[in-house]
Amino acid sequence: MKLGFKRGEKGFTLVEIIIVLAVMAVLAAVVIPNVTGFLGRGKERGWAADRDILQAAVDSYRTDINQRAGNPWPTLGGLIGTPADTANGTANATDGDYGDVGDKDINQETGEDLNSLIDIAALVNEGYLKNDKTVKSANKLLNTTANQTVSGSYGWYINSTGVVDAIYWNDADNDGKVDAGEIISTTAFQTDIYP
Repeated sequence: MKLGFKRGEKGFTLVEIIIVLAVMAVLAAVVIPNVTGFLGRGKERGWAADRDILQAAVDSYRTDINQRAGNPWPTLGGLIGTPADTANGTANATDGDYGDVGDKDINQETGEDLNSLIDIAALVNEGYLKNDKTVKSANKLLNTTANQTVSGSYGWYINSTGVVDAIYWNDADNDGKVDAGEIISTTAFQTDIYP
């Protein structure tokens, strides 16, 4: 059997090609906006999963009275809801006040209390988290007293009501140190930024 055009047929007409292209354009207009948001939503869900994992670990840590007395918090300072050390504007890590970073109060812009950065290493050491990679978005400079292998963009803290939340940190000068101007936001998840 010989394939080809019959006598008198020349192929598709211009109208037929335009109709096919119009149908494809309509399909693309419907599909592309729905597909483009998947990455951003996936990152936000990853961040929310990290928050939920940390909240469960913090709650378990605090309510395990067989391990420790007095219901302490698993924070770098052992406290939540304490005022930032704004009197002298300098960092003071000895009084449990981790609201000051890089000689400047990290919550200066918002006035929010961030003195309760979660000590993820403590949660790992006591078995409330499998390892420090469990919370991929945690920033090792903000959330541990020991070395971690992850380096996310968020500093996780416990607010004055006992709820886990995050601040976003960007090491703009790549010096591996937390400078005050690098605390970008205390509004939790940042669009499309994970870990």
